[in-house]
Amino acid sequence: MSAHEFAHELLMERRPRGAPVKRELVDLASESRLNLSVTPPPLVHVTSVGWGRRIVDQGKMEAKHCSVFSKDLVYAFLARPAYRFRDGDSKSAQMSRFPFVVVLSPAALETPYHVYPFDTGAYMAGVYGTVPDPTLYLEDYELDPSMDSALRHVAWGFGSTSSYYDGTIRAELADSMPDWRAVGRSWSDIASMAALGKERPDYRASAIELAYSRSIDLRQGHARLFIFPLQLIEDPRGENTELLTKIKDLKVPTATYDWRANETPDSYAEIIGDIVRKFLPDESIGPSEQ
Repeated sequence: MSAHEFAHELLMERRPRGAPVKRELVDLASESRLNLSVTPPPLVHVTSVGWGRRIVDQGKMEAKHCSVFSKDLVYAFLARPAYRFRDGDSKSAQMSRFPFVVVLSPAALETPYHVYPFDTGAYMAGVYGTVPDPTLYLEDYELDPSMDSALRHVAWGFGSTSSYYDGTIRAELADSMPDWRAVGRSWSDIASMAALGKERPDYRASAIELAYSRSIDLRQGHARLFIFPLQLIEDPRGENTELLTKIKDLKVPTATYDWRANETPDSYAEIIGDIVRKFLPDESIGPSEQ
């Protein structure tokens, strides 16, 4: 393969305007049964401490321009803090560059603008390399814009919330699909990049992405938890009383991790993941039937 051909394969494409959309992943998951007695998992939005402080100051998660969809959107992942920061593997002494997490209840949020079975920004940037089928468009992977569709995808692809959180797709999944199921098989290959045991699993590859077209007002009780460095509020030289007061006014519980200067932002992923996991329902959202 020439260098030009290799570069072309990494260039992920959007579906042309007017072209028909067939949601194959929705069809594949349509027969999956859901345990309706289980509370849906929370949504997780990961940003930097610098931007997290602005969220607390404003009391809302503001919709910002998305270059992929050319629209102002708020992004979150279903259940997972699946983040990779730009320069996230570079050391820094600036706390503002490190993770700040907002855990959200999806119960009273508006209908999502879109739902995808992976991080669309990473997909369009070619982060998944040559793994995706190069003949497919981004929109070929889209799920229905609803929490029900997201949960059916979890039941079909993973079987349970805990397996989804670990990035472990069902062992028999690939063998259950005919070879002509191009979207399903391509998604299975992409999602396998997030599996435990990989040298450096990229959890964005199978984290379900939900986007909302309006800012999310945290003063209306949507937030269930803030996660941030302990040192953001406690310091031997003085307590951050202003931030603590604003968080108290929002009535959002907090959890912290022990931050150290000259670590990398991505190095806290496992610690943050353990904190978020405590908020997941214990029950399976399946079983799934094919």
